Order: sequence, then structure tokens, then C-alpha cells
Amino acid sequence: MPYLFFVGYTDIAVRAADAAAFFNICLALDCTPRRVQNDEEQGLIVCRFSTPCARQLKKKMAGGAITARVCGEGGLPFLCRLVRRAPALGAGLLLAVLLLIAGRLFLWDVEIKIEGEMPLGEAEVALAAAGLSRGAFLPYLDTDAIALSVRQSDGRFAFVSVNLTGTVAAVQVRVRDPEPPQKSNAPANIVAKCDAIITMPLVFEGECLVSEGEAVRAGQILVSGVMDTDNNGIRLSRAAGQILARTERQIEVFVPFSVEEKYKTGRVGHEIYINFFGTERKVFKNTGNISKSCDIIKSNRSFTVGERVLPFGFSLVRLEEVSSQRVRRTVPETLAEARAALAAELTAVTGNGALLSHTVTVAVEEDGVRLSALAVIECDIAEVVEFSVS
Repeated sequence: MPYLFFVGYTDIAVRAADAAAFFNICLALDCTPRRVQNDEEQGLIVCRFSTPCARQLKKKMAGGAITARVCGEGGLPFLCRLVRRAPALGAGLLLAVLLLIAGRLFLWDVEIKIEGEMPLGEAEVALAAAGLSRGAFLPYLDTDAIALSVRQSDGRFAFVSVNLTGTVAAVQVRVRDPEPPQKSNAPANIVAKCDAIITMPLVFEGECLVSEGEAVRAGQILVSGVMDTDNNGIRLSRAAGQILARTERQIEVFVPFSVEEKYKTGRVGHEIYINFFGTERKVFKNTGNISKSCDIIKSNRSFTVGERVLPFGFSLVRLEEVSSQRVRRTVPETLAEARAALAAELTAVTGNGALLSHTVTVAVEEDGVRLSALAVIECDIAEVVEFSVS
């Protein structure tokens, strides 16, 4: 009952044999017993009274023949006494009230639905830059202005809608379809990217000026966009095609014997952060910071209710100190690393072409191993170069 909660209540137990005399005292003091229960196993009668009535009864029965004892208390006065005895409990209740108030004033979660191709993280960053993120102050949140700002700041957003449902923002995003690249109709020639020997010219448009087996220089015109016709005279076009050719590439790789190797010293530090509505604060400022050079391992812990993630939690950061030392490797170890680096360079140089052959020269120097390779590659050397016509 609300009345009993505010004035407080006390449960009093008396022996069943003294029940008649006890109820006569209650009648004389005008104290109405509530929730009267008969405990037959222990032979007791338990009644609930308001705290003021319970004080009168205990004063009346003090030193009398009726034995009564208090078996329970509750209500607001009882809670106040507990708070005075345990300040931490009062602080916890105050914090709970503040959390309840803050939960109605701040944004708890942002649910984003994307139509089109866009990573969720990029959409979250764009919305956060416009002011929509966990912890945003709801009274100052203008959803229409946020949607307009996102569309104006990033051309990829074709449509943005923000709707508030309590403390959750539901965002609908439609991504603009990418525009196809515009094709140029300006006249152009095809020139050689590098020195090479032609193996197969494939010309789709324009006049081919080279043949199979011919050696060409970088910048030389391979396919001309200017064609001389017998009936219509000079005709300009945009040369198109593939010119497959054999070319040589010189590659050099050097790997030193002495390198810096990192290792973990075994010293470990920890940091604890509290995440509250998108704001992260360190709990203790003197934790961690064991060294300037360390590996950082961070794990986030969030609280959930059902499938919804609450906007507060904590992060644990583990700092593992790392040091380095100079190590000298053997010739076989260095040579193996040099060969792996050379293979990566050959793959990068070949690109979409084909590696026909390569010769490798190994030189063991004082400081390391040097590999020199001459690679023969077949690739497309065509490069489209536009020209103007006056």
C-alpha cells in the first residue's frame, strides 16, 4: 500500500496463546493489524502495522506478560536508515536515478539500414560527423538538419532519413549508383610505353604502323588515329587495340645480414576505460604506460538486454612491452629472404603480362646479399595519347 510505504511498516510476531490479549491492546490503541498470518508450525501470529502504531505497541507491551518481537521492517523510513548507515548504498541509488534520467535525455543506439553498396563503418562515420551518434543530447537533436548535412557533405548518399523512436535513432540510407566513366571521343594515337619487340598487334580502330618482330622505342606511335582514305580523304579516329610485345626489365634486391628483431620482454600493463554514451574515459590515470614501445591488445565489453546493446560498458587494454635487438643472420637465411623479395618484385613487374624467362645473378657482399635479375616479359605496351586538331 502506498501509505505503508511512505510512513513505513513493521511486522510483529506474538505467540498464538497471547493473540486475544494482543488484539485487545491493538483495539485499545486504535492500531489496525494488516496481513494477519497464522504460523501453525511455530505457533505464532504475524501482523503488519504502520511504523507509528508499531512504536505504540512496543511501548505498551514493554515489561508486560505478552512477548512480541519484530520480524520485519520496510518502507521509506527504513530505506533512509539504511542509506545513513551505508553511504555507498545511497550513492548507488543516486547513480541509478541519474542513469534513469540520463537514459531519457541521451541517444542510446543508432540503427542504420543501407540500400546499396557501402560499408556500415563509413555510414556511421558520416552520421557521427553530422552529430548523430551514441550519447547525442536528444533535446538538441535536429533529425532533418542531420539528414541534409549528410547528403550535402558526401555525394554518395542519395537519400537519408532519420527517425527517433524513444532513445533509438532509425536511419535509412540509399546509396547513389556510381556514374559510368565517360568515354572520350577525342582523336588519339597509341604509342609504346617502353622499348620492346612486337609479338602480336591487335588493332580495333586506327591505322597500324608496326608489324610482328619489329623493334620499337618508348613513345613511338604504334597505331595512328589519322587515316588517309582513297575516297574521303583524311579521317580522324580514336585508336584502340592491344599491342603485345616482348620487353626486358632489370630488377635488383638487396637484403642486409644485420636486422632489427623485436621481442617481448614479459612486462605487461593494463588499462581500464569506461564507455558511457560514446564517451571513453580512463578509470585510473596511473595504469599502463609501461613503455613507449609496446603491443596494444584492446577488448571491448558491452552490456546487453536481449539483442540490444546498452550504450555503456568498459574496455580492457593489455600492454605488452616490446624491445628490439640487432641480430646477424647467416648467408642461407639472408639468401632465402632475398629470393622471396625478388619473387614478389617479379610478380609486381609482370602485372597482367606473362613472365617468359629471367636470369638471376647472386652477389654475397660484406653487408648482405644482392640479387640482380633480367626478366623477359610479354605484356601490352599500348598507351592512348590524345592529340588536338586545329
